Amino acid sequence: MTRKIVAAFVGTAFCLFELSCYSTRVRPPDQIDPNKTSTKIIGVVTKSGESYSFRPSNPARVVPGENAIAGDALTEGEIAKADIKSRVQDKKGNYTSIQTADGRRYSIVSSREEGNKVVFITYTPIKIPLSDVQQARVRKFNTGKTLLISGSTVVALTGVFLAYALLNMDIMEGAESCPFVYFFDGEAYVLDAEPYGAAVSEGLKRTDWVELSNLREVEGKYRLLLTNELDETQYTDELKLVAVDHIPGASIAPDLAGRIHTFSDPQQPVSAVDQTGRDILTFVRENDQVFWLSDLEERNPDGEGEFRDELTFEFAKPAGAKKAKLLANVWTTMWGSHSAGKYMELFGSSLEETYEEVDRHGPWYGRFFSWMAKEELYNLKVWVETPSGWKQRGLIMGGAPVITKDKAYILDVSDVPGEVLRLKLRPPVNFWMVNSLAVDYSEDTTVKITEIAAESVIDHTGRDARAVLAETDSLYIESPNFGERTELVFAALPLAPGLERTFLVKASGYYKAHVEASGESRTELIAHVFDEPGFAARYSLREYQKWAAGVLAKISKEKR
Repeated sequence: MTRKIVAAFVGTAFCLFELSCYSTRVRPPDQIDPNKTSTKIIGVVTKSGESYSFRPSNPARVVPGENAIAGDALTEGEIAKADIKSRVQDKKGNYTSIQTADGRRYSIVSSREEGNKVVFITYTPIKIPLSDVQQARVRKFNTGKTLLISGSTVVALTGVFLAYALLNMDIMEGAESCPFVYFFDGEAYVLDAEPYGAAVSEGLKRTDWVELSNLREVEGKYRLLLTNELDETQYTDELKLVAVDHIPGASIAPDLAGRIHTFSDPQQPVSAVDQTGRDILTFVRENDQVFWLSDLEERNPDGEGEFRDELTFEFAKPAGAKKAKLLANVWTTMWGSHSAGKYMELFGSSLEETYEEVDRHGPWYGRFFSWMAKEELYNLKVWVETPSGWKQRGLIMGGAPVITKDKAYILDVSDVPGEVLRLKLRPPVNFWMVNSLAVDYSEDTTVKITEIAAESVIDHTGRDARAVLAETDSLYIESPNFGERTELVFAALPLAPGLERTFLVKASGYYKAHVEASGESRTELIAHVFDEPGFAARYSLREYQKWAAGVLAKISKEKR
């Protein structure tokens, strides 16, 4: 079984497979049925970094009573040509079926000939113990709706009880996110972006630039959907397409200010280890949805020391390099997003007053940003090793727990001697996932950037909202209810010969979660969360353990 090669082989195909409605609603633990087998599992990554992709027409399922996931997974095999008894080929000569001399038969997804053998990709039945699962890709659909949407979400797992729980949930109740952006591929709307995460109040409103990885023209138009699929009110101020035309072969990524950087020669890390010395390179080397996350086993929120992981990365560096462009695919965990709502609940009936203070840049505004900088729950510092010690040289923005894309960060490495660059991240426990890091030392090449305003915007009330989304001006499309959507149409833009194009969505706005904000403010606990170093992550893990204990109790009750 090849690991990431096979995963990459079908990575984009999953988003285009089914025509039905993608849902991110969540059931609480007391509604979880541990024997439910209808959840569609389209991919699994084990704790050792093995990646499995399952047959789209027949996704893997939880096997009741066996604590395992079973399905037909893509695997790579090879057969000597002399051992092939018969074969079936399509009109292009590609193998579709092979039967061997000893009676084995393989349905072939793809194949290639290498000398005297045939190397092929096929589906093979496998069973994976839930205790071995680190993450799963779960697809949920609601076929009762007329809107055609498809997509998938990554769910992080730790331990059998949590695997059971999340595989029978859509995401996690109480999780905060942001609007989902879908594109129309000619048959269905496909989830592709999740802008301005962590903008949980108007005072924290921000503009975000997010790649649309698979946007395509259909009959001379680009069609997008902006949807609310969580229990929150969303306020979108501006939304445009951004076309970036660049030289072939280069990739592009925006920084947090929307400046576009090109990556002509991104270098993967040559080593990556955690604070225990464990090799984590297989999880962080490629942008492949196989990612690192905190190991929660035996993690004690009341233990000693800082409640953080520590990840150290080593990259090759040209001697004399003055700056490095960091290409980071790093994002907030689902529980980290859920925790934001937990913190807000502490304010009780004073929550709206606190929001207002943040919005007018009062004392809580500064206190919030100071807390963000110290605790790194939703902003993560990038440290560079220099002769005088580790220096902070960048700040990664999190906040998108369902869909995340690459972002660019410019690091000063002028005081780093030699041909090795060492970077460090210190994520609070259970708040961050790291998909990939790469660095590029090349100069940015010339790009042509064109912002495209929508020619049609119809919001969930049916009104023409083009003027509302035309610029950032505090005029909002307000979406307070789950399932509301805004439909946008953009005119296609010709591409000059000899160039390639990457699309981004530029979106400005904020959102407010619908949290249980009642009763007295828990002043003492708020002081601990926002003023005591490390307490917020410890408090979050305690809440997580309570939730997990409830899940385990439910499973035990159902098994009696």
